[in-house]
Amino acid sequence: MTTTGETFESIINEFRETSKEMIGEEVHEGYPLDEGLYHGMKQPFEVDGPPFQSPWVLTEKAATAYALHIGDDNPLYTDPEYAKTGPYGCQITPGTALIMARTPMWHGPEELWRDRPGGIPMANFHSGTAWEFYDVLRVGTGFRTTSKAKEVIEKPGSRGNLFFLISDVNYWDMGGDLLGKCYGTLIMVPREEMGTGRAMSVERLGERMMYEREAGKYDEAKSKEILDLLEKATPRGKDTLYWEDVKEGDKLPTFIVPPWTDQDWSVTGFIRNGAARGYAFEAGYNARKYKLLAGFAGNAYTHPVTRWPWAHGEEHGDALMAAYRGQALPFDWGGQRSQIPQALMSNWMGDEGFIRRLQMALRRPMYYGDVGIYNGEIVKKFKEVQKGEPGPGAVDGERTYYAVGIKYEGRNHEDQVFVQGTSCVYLPSREGGKVELPIPHIALPEAVPYETFYRDWY
Repeated sequence: MTTTGETFESIINEFRETSKEMIGEEVHEGYPLDEGLYHGMKQPFEVDGPPFQSPWVLTEKAATAYALHIGDDNPLYTDPEYAKTGPYGCQITPGTALIMARTPMWHGPEELWRDRPGGIPMANFHSGTAWEFYDVLRVGTGFRTTSKAKEVIEKPGSRGNLFFLISDVNYWDMGGDLLGKCYGTLIMVPREEMGTGRAMSVERLGERMMYEREAGKYDEAKSKEILDLLEKATPRGKDTLYWEDVKEGDKLPTFIVPPWTDQDWSVTGFIRNGAARGYAFEAGYNARKYKLLAGFAGNAYTHPVTRWPWAHGEEHGDALMAAYRGQALPFDWGGQRSQIPQALMSNWMGDEGFIRRLQMALRRPMYYGDVGIYNGEIVKKFKEVQKGEPGPGAVDGERTYYAVGIKYEGRNHEDQVFVQGTSCVYLPSREGGKVELPIPHIALPEAVPYETFYRDWY
């Protein structure tokens, strides 16, 4: 659906200006909606905030399911009995699970990307996240969050300008203790072939594809090589790794994710909703009920073969629908891919280590049949002093932590980089003792600018 006088250029200009006007405002994306739905979950309480209470609670079942969802079978995350004998006395889950309490992605003004009939002529991609963690996530934890629009950065791309939308998300437990911060980066890609709405004509499918790819193929030798790496990728566990025993130039053991399938994409719905995508035939049903009947006919995609109207999330898992996002094959959910690299660090550091910062930039999708091969190297070894303050929401004190900076990347079976980033890990020290948590901090730490965290953020 188009408004008289609108053009592709005028819509992009409106998006640019209205997005900039949102800087500093609370983003109404991923918070508990008044209608009673939050990522498909029923809202069990009155909406108040910010900060907003999340319906997602870290139960033992949720902790285990989340860790396996990102390919991490560390028993500290998946075995409650093992975890009781660990450093925290209970099961924990990777800090990146905070993304389940609230997404760090911001798509710009809601009146354009969600409420405008037909949407806007832009494809969106999760481009990366940068995390700061102040404590581990223990089972039984509930969450409150805020999310603010932080930056709008426009950069030239091979086919026109790209918009990088940066959000600043804070996560507290229900007692008001800060658990982590996340800076989410979403790329909005204007696509002229969409015309003046999100759902371009089915006749234009295949124009200006972003990558040309075929599904991965593995002969017996390559399969054995990958399976051998999978077998070796085990957590260090209770075998303590001390800061004094590592040095710059050390390589981390390779972490492997086996060939990606559309089931790996669809499991996202299980983690959020407690059921695999909610119910059978959900995509087609939602497109019909929520798009057509609710007045958003222009926002439903036409399947190129069946001609049935489908919801626009299904480009990920449907080989025939992927072209709507400019992709030649089904591809992963960037939010899921941005959580996987933590396992490279957690396998290496053992139960006593703590990931303090974790940044990743997503370079290209992981396509159907792609293997993920993650490698890292210690590039910096240092001590870091953290200071806090007294008062609600803060942790007082001053402590010295024994840290290493790590550069890492993930490559597919064709040796193409699909993710790269940096991490800061605190290790126990013979001189300084165990890693003491929570990390001292002020009540509301300032946001880190994009130019600071997007590379070499140790």
